[in-house]
Amino acid sequence: MPKILVFGIVKSLHDLFTALWVGGILTTAIAFMPTLRKSGLNSSYVNPLMKKYQNHLRVIALISIIGLWLTGILLGNRAPAYDGFFDFSTTYALLISIKHSVIFIMVIIAIIRGFVLGRKILDFSPAQKKGYMILLLINSALGIIVLFLSGISAAMG
Repeated sequence: MPKILVFGIVKSLHDLFTALWVGGILTTAIAFMPTLRKSGLNSSYVNPLMKKYQNHLRVIALISIIGLWLTGILLGNRAPAYDGFFDFSTTYALLISIKHSVIFIMVIIAIIRGFVLGRKILDFSPAQKKGYMILLLINSALGIIVLFLSGISAAMG
């Protein structure tokens, strides 16, 4: 199989995993959570729905993160301006290292939201709901930053 075709497939998979993970975060923050909040439903309906949605999205996010890691390794091997994880020797490497740092923070927030707070979602207090939403909004902003860093680095690399 020609190298360009393999690169195209790997890059497409990387983009798909990005769309699933970051798109899931953004869809949740921009559409799903505001719809639930404005629905007028009481928490006995909303909290179980949130838990089911989160459990489903958690699986998609986990698969996407693993897929991004694997395809990212393959893409990094192809980029001549990239010398390894947290390399700051070129502008391209600096952008990728910043992107990796932001992604690391996103993964930590996802673990806190999904595995720490998410287990208590059925019994959320108003303060916990607010914290859950703040973490979602932070991850949304970080996801947008990752997309911009990816676009700029792709234009350079």
